[in-house]
Amino acid sequence: MKRLANLSVAVKWVENKGLLIYGMQSHGGILPVSVWKHLLFQWHVPSYYGTLLQSSRVGQIEGILLTPIEALTFFKEHHENSLVEVTYLDEAKEFHQIISHLYPSFHEGQVSPSFAHYQAGNELWRIDGTELLEPTVQELVSAAIKQQFEIGSIHSKKWEIARGLYHNPTYLKQQLTHSIDEDDWHVKIGLRDDDVPFSIRLVLEEPMSEHDDWHLRTYLIDERKAIKPYEYSGHPSLHSKHASYAEYLDRTFQGVGLLVPTLIEDNQPRSILSEQNAWTFLTEDSEKVLSANIQVLLPSWWQALKQNKMTLKASVKGKPTGNSFFNMETLVDFNWRISTNGMELSEQQFQQFVENQRRLIQFNGQWIALDPAFIARMKKMMEKAEKQGLRFHEVLQHELLQGSEKVEDDNSPFAEVEIEVDDVFRELTKRLTSINDVPDLEKPAGLQATLRAYQQKGFEWLIHLKNMGFGALLADDMGLGKTIQSIAYLAYRKEHEEQRGASLIVCPTSVINNWKREIETFYPGLTIHVHYGGNRLKGSDLLSIVRDVDIIITSYALSVLDYEDLKQYAWKSIILDEAQNIKNPSTKQSRAVRGLKAEHRIALTGTPMENRLTELWTIFDFINRGYLGTLNRFVGNYVNPIEKDRDEEKISAVHRLIAPFLLRRTKQDEDVALNLPPKQEQKMLCPLSVEQAALYEQVVQDSLKQIDTLSGIERRGRILWMLNKLKQICDHPSLFLKESQLVEFEDRSSKVERLFELIDPILEQNESCLIFTQYVRMGDMLKEAIQSKFGEEVLFLNGSVPKTARDQMINRFQNGEVKIFILSLKAGGTGLNLTAANHVMHFDRWWNPAVENQATDRAYRIGQTKFVQVHKFVTIGTLEEKIDEMLQRKQSLNDTIITSEQWITELSMDELADLLGV
Repeated sequence: MKRLANLSVAVKWVENKGLLIYGMQSHGGILPVSVWKHLLFQWHVPSYYGTLLQSSRVGQIEGILLTPIEALTFFKEHHENSLVEVTYLDEAKEFHQIISHLYPSFHEGQVSPSFAHYQAGNELWRIDGTELLEPTVQELVSAAIKQQFEIGSIHSKKWEIARGLYHNPTYLKQQLTHSIDEDDWHVKIGLRDDDVPFSIRLVLEEPMSEHDDWHLRTYLIDERKAIKPYEYSGHPSLHSKHASYAEYLDRTFQGVGLLVPTLIEDNQPRSILSEQNAWTFLTEDSEKVLSANIQVLLPSWWQALKQNKMTLKASVKGKPTGNSFFNMETLVDFNWRISTNGMELSEQQFQQFVENQRRLIQFNGQWIALDPAFIARMKKMMEKAEKQGLRFHEVLQHELLQGSEKVEDDNSPFAEVEIEVDDVFRELTKRLTSINDVPDLEKPAGLQATLRAYQQKGFEWLIHLKNMGFGALLADDMGLGKTIQSIAYLAYRKEHEEQRGASLIVCPTSVINNWKREIETFYPGLTIHVHYGGNRLKGSDLLSIVRDVDIIITSYALSVLDYEDLKQYAWKSIILDEAQNIKNPSTKQSRAVRGLKAEHRIALTGTPMENRLTELWTIFDFINRGYLGTLNRFVGNYVNPIEKDRDEEKISAVHRLIAPFLLRRTKQDEDVALNLPPKQEQKMLCPLSVEQAALYEQVVQDSLKQIDTLSGIERRGRILWMLNKLKQICDHPSLFLKESQLVEFEDRSSKVERLFELIDPILEQNESCLIFTQYVRMGDMLKEAIQSKFGEEVLFLNGSVPKTARDQMINRFQNGEVKIFILSLKAGGTGLNLTAANHVMHFDRWWNPAVENQATDRAYRIGQTKFVQVHKFVTIGTLEEKIDEMLQRKQSLNDTIITSEQWITELSMDELADLLGV
């Protein structure tokens, strides 16, 4: 090993990193680290004699980069040795001399923040008594102190105090704002003792009368002796025992003046304050004074007054502005009231106080505080509210949600206003929310039908809401006569209203003729025009007809195709039958129907929510536009909490909001008293055939492998594809394999075997049945197989059957000409009257029980006289059985607020495996 006679050492401070130390050759070159590191650090214990140190390069310089603390310990401990003579160059020499001298003070914790540097925004710490160090050395020392604060390896009282201050920079800077110099600051932050035997207290005293001033008194409190506080009023009266602290008091009040300049006059706290100054002291200055370690005593009522916030109220009168009835957009009269501290100010009193710029007022023996920020906000709210007006629906929602939550509508100027209603309005709300308070009406004289009691009440309810200006959702159970109630409504309007006009009925194509026939049967006095078919009237020809008839009947599809013609007329009423057809708010069909003009709107549906709560919003957006707010707000405020978390409070709130405009009766209601024959539901449990089981297992295994690698919409799409294919296998292998020929059809599916077993006695007993399937191909195969096996004609209704042929099918079945009627679930699930059937077969299961119930109610409805048996086919050991169990648990939601069927696409891999039985 080459011996070195001399080693020159230089240093370079690298900001935010540390101190780079490197060796220099005699001719000025830089020595490699490997040549000198073991010699220079052989005595440095913290780095295990240099073994933990690695070479670093900063620019062109190769050396050892020491942390600030490593640098301190290096220069503190270094001494000469026999192997090398070390010469420190330039800054290195200064570092060596200064740090070896300062290190004991550093280790003892004699450190403090620099007043001048903190004022300049540089949070520099130093060892006490080292104000004149070179900047580079000072930065190294400060960095070492901060590093020590972080690692906390040295423990002493001084270090703990300083460390606490370092980790509370807000407090340090706060005390800096009212400190005169460094000594004053160090006393305030607790690094130095002030040795003052008393504390200072400022006491705010309220005026004796409204015209008097507020007083701010200064007291000195002796903390060491139990003597009475005495008032301080400047140097001449300073207590003799404390006369030596005059300079301390000057400095203290000078510091307060830095915080609150308006509070100090002639270096003394003001003794008299105006009302405005007293308000500022109460709300702002007192907190600043407290931060200067001066005690503050405020009036006893102030804390309660701060917590008792002022409230703006709109006191509503039950008489609308300019109308004899209410509707959603009706403006209601109201007066402003301002409530605070258990008292109320009229708008005139409030305005007077505001104009006089009052802040603290004694009113009826109590103090009131008028916050300028509150005043500004209230004035802005009042101006906006009076410009826009208070709408009836805002008041109604407030009343309906009493004890619950307010509707969150940031755009409403009344979002922060407490609404109060009078007795008239409260009574009106009661009439709106209780079916028992609906006025009795005479049945239309020309109505050729006997209304059941609940139907009479339903028709009265529709007229009641129309008279009040609100749309209605009649959501009676399937088969309870929503059509006849609507006809009674239309007839009553024709008989009792002088103003003529046409009403529009929008319904599925399959029930257009049903509506026409029933209107002609029960109220021939209503003139009708059916707007349908390739030769339908357009433009002015249609408008000409509209002016001469009472009723226009059209389909949902034509509401889109002929929207430009239909929107030209302001309809007396628009009635949507099977209103779930507009359930998707973004479709052209939904937007078109909701865009039509009408004096009154009615929606009819037995299932206002098939899948998602947004469907209910869409129907309400049709009947009472804007009542439930925007779709995004409704989704955020209600849909997500209900569908994701089943938030009971949100469910309750939605119920309260929709209840006045939704009337739903079920066949089980005592008031309905249908006296329908019994209905029995039973499950037909069918095993998989060997062929079905093999296909099922193959699809499951292949799909799960793919699903596990997918995410987002691709994952959801693959899950739905898989579930659809598995349901097809459960029905019949031919459906899944897309076979054109029916080979050994009955033997390959247990479902088909059980179906045929049921059909045999039905035909023997001369009874009739409906068979529902969601697959058109399955319907075709069943029709062919049943006709072949039993020699009976079979009808099959699906979406491709023309309207005329559809009506003929229904008539033939109802007349008993045909005993077996197959229907696709979508084409035959709504709007049909098929009471000739007393057996209903659900060959494959829908994900939503409400849809199945709709289909069942084609037979189980008014007019049914026979015992009805419902057979639900379930393939055991498959997803059909698992989903059937899940739907039973979810069934109750349909009577509250149903959840989305999309739950099935969001299952985890373990949940999917459990669902599929793998």
